[in-house]
Amino acid sequence: MTTYVTTSVEKVDDRLILPFDTINHADLAHVGGKGANLGELTQAGFNVPTGFCVSTHAFARFMAGVAEDIYADLNDIASDNLAQLRTVGNHVRSALAEYPLPDDVEEAVRQAWTISGKEHAYAVRSSATAEDLPGASFAGQQDTYLNIRGIDALLSSVKNCFISLFTDRAILYRIQNGFDHQAVALSVVVQRMVQPDVSGILFTADPVTGNRHIISIDASFGLGEALVSGIVSADLYQVDKRTDEIVKRQIASKEIAIRSLAEGGVEQVDLSIEEQTQAALTDAQVRALAKLGTQIEAHYGTPQDIEWALVNDVLYITQSRPITSLYPLPSPTPEDDALHVYVSLSHAQVMTDIMSPLSISLLRTVLPVGHAGGQLESAYIHSAGGRFYGDLSLVLRHPITRRILPRAMENMDTVMASILQEFVKRPDFQSRGERLQLSGVLPHILPTMRKVWVFCCLPSLRGFQTTNVR
Repeated sequence: MTTYVTTSVEKVDDRLILPFDTINHADLAHVGGKGANLGELTQAGFNVPTGFCVSTHAFARFMAGVAEDIYADLNDIASDNLAQLRTVGNHVRSALAEYPLPDDVEEAVRQAWTISGKEHAYAVRSSATAEDLPGASFAGQQDTYLNIRGIDALLSSVKNCFISLFTDRAILYRIQNGFDHQAVALSVVVQRMVQPDVSGILFTADPVTGNRHIISIDASFGLGEALVSGIVSADLYQVDKRTDEIVKRQIASKEIAIRSLAEGGVEQVDLSIEEQTQAALTDAQVRALAKLGTQIEAHYGTPQDIEWALVNDVLYITQSRPITSLYPLPSPTPEDDALHVYVSLSHAQVMTDIMSPLSISLLRTVLPVGHAGGQLESAYIHSAGGRFYGDLSLVLRHPITRRILPRAMENMDTVMASILQEFVKRPDFQSRGERLQLSGVLPHILPTMRKVWVFCCLPSLRGFQTTNVR
């Protein structure tokens, strides 16, 4: 195993500390995903507890003397050799633990801490450059420290966050997903702690059903760490964005909470019998959270996974990241605000593999309808997740075809047919949106149906009749 030798290096950058109010999403390379999102939220005017980022330039200063040997060892790890991974990981972390933070990094953190307020407690969180991205799931792989008080504890937490980029879990994830170890850097978020009465997570789309009209809120007493770590069951509240109606209220038995200690750190406390069954949020607070979540989603233009805290009825946002688990919406998206029904024609045809964009484009081109204005590709065929979908909304809004299509689909897929039969009964589907004009469709459909009848159905019927005669 390599023995890492430190060397003195020149200062690589002056931007070692970046306050939240000076950064946004464009600073991902300097402050990582978590830091960039907090800066973006701050600059957009959302109520984010103040703080600063120890930048990736500081991380590069910390790693400068040992990086070459460390990354050489990491690159030698085989993805299927867990014993090797553990051995190398332990050696890397042990070596870095002996390596001090550079003097200029320590001084920069000290000055930022003094300006932010020595008397406050801080949350210290790792923020990787490949974290909190629409297509990556690095969140939670590196360390977080809560209720940190004093400069010595702060500097120790910053260093430990740097080292946590090399946990076994983080190393393996990069190997399995093809990320170059050296291409992922780490920043550290230092954020003033708030002491919440209630905290939790808000999803601006239901992560279980994928319904983008439903806001889903998990809430528990005390710090959100109890919820995130899974040691407490949270209340569940769901709100329909369109009506502001609370459509679900599920109160959990919350036996414990995590709260801050005056001298620093946190403790786990038992809740009273009354608190255990008490709703964590009032209806007004649920609606206020839902409204705030909708505003944050609108700012980013995509569904968000939001961490929040409630202190004396004041809401704070402590993080927001894209929800990466939702199935993508069909493209192109409709221009109106009516409900649309998309059926996976790929699955209906037992074509379950992902299709190339060219194949989907070809199908959209050969469909004989939906080419208004001379457009090449049909407006009724869409793609999502590498499959092609038919927009059946127009057909299902017409009073005649609404009855015919679900029954006809029973021969293709009984599950799809039953879902369509239930969906078309919804008043909010029938009340808005364009309807099928039979006069514009039949001239295109009838010739195709005639060819199908002549070349497919008639020969089968003749053979059936001949067999019966014999």
